Amino acid sequence: MSSLEKNVKRTPPVSLVVPAFNAAAYIGETIESLLVQDYPDLEITVVDDGSTDDTSDIVASFGARVKLHRQANAGQSAAMTTGWAMSTGEVLGYVSADDRLRPAAIRRCVEELMAHPEVVLVYPDFHIIDERSVLRSTLRPPDYSRRALYAKLHCLPGPGALFRRPAYEKAGSWRSDLRQIPDLDFFLRMGLEGSFYHLPEVLAEFRMHSASTTYRAVPFERGEEPQLMVDAFFQRKDLPDDIRRWERETRANANLLSAAIHGRSGRTGIALRRLTAAASHPPTLASFKALKHTLLIARSAFSVR
Repeated sequence: MSSLEKNVKRTPPVSLVVPAFNAAAYIGETIESLLVQDYPDLEITVVDDGSTDDTSDIVASFGARVKLHRQANAGQSAAMTTGWAMSTGEVLGYVSADDRLRPAAIRRCVEELMAHPEVVLVYPDFHIIDERSVLRSTLRPPDYSRRALYAKLHCLPGPGALFRRPAYEKAGSWRSDLRQIPDLDFFLRMGLEGSFYHLPEVLAEFRMHSASTTYRAVPFERGEEPQLMVDAFFQRKDLPDDIRRWERETRANANLLSAAIHGRSGRTGIALRRLTAAASHPPTLASFKALKHTLLIARSAFSVR
């Protein structure tokens, strides 16, 4: 018997939002993975963000077990803000319309949230699967540290993360003007409300395919988002001293991230300029992350020729 079953009073209602845009290929699998969760109080809301395919019809086929909201296309961030505003749970989360959760995902993350009152967000390990749901690798993110999140700009939480509603309401929702890294921006703000906790169990599956935002070529403006995010963040007046001391390193890592996005999108010259800008913090430019991004840029440059 799990600790949740032994203490029913400590089972806060959980609300998951699934933002969906032309997601007919995978959203059925995503919803099925949520409906088999072994958690007693789960609310599922799908926000169809202006799809032109069969997304809404597939969602509607699940009946009253899944709430469906349709809206004009406004982007992933706006869709999730809408979904969370409609929700009733004390604990919140989201699942991309092509990802999946393991059956114990919600229960295990809630158990850890309840066991660690100082924690505002729990994130698990996850598998990476391909278009045919074949396992490709397993990603085990580092344990949480403020330096990893703020100085290194490691986007530690991935699929399966859950967080407390009061912390979300203080931090604010995802920025609708960010289309490439709104999650990282959100986690920077959430981290100011409390600690995160890494749950070292594989509880989710992240789908890698050609249409994934993480992997496809994107417009120039998206490559500039890391700098915009960091500029706005360091304009805050409430940042703790340790985070403010890391500003130079943070900005260098923002340049590395920008270099990777531009390089993956075929803008080699801009990517190299961003790499050069990262030299403002020499240890960052000499890091293994910088080497990986340099190799990515080089591969992208040769593939374009």
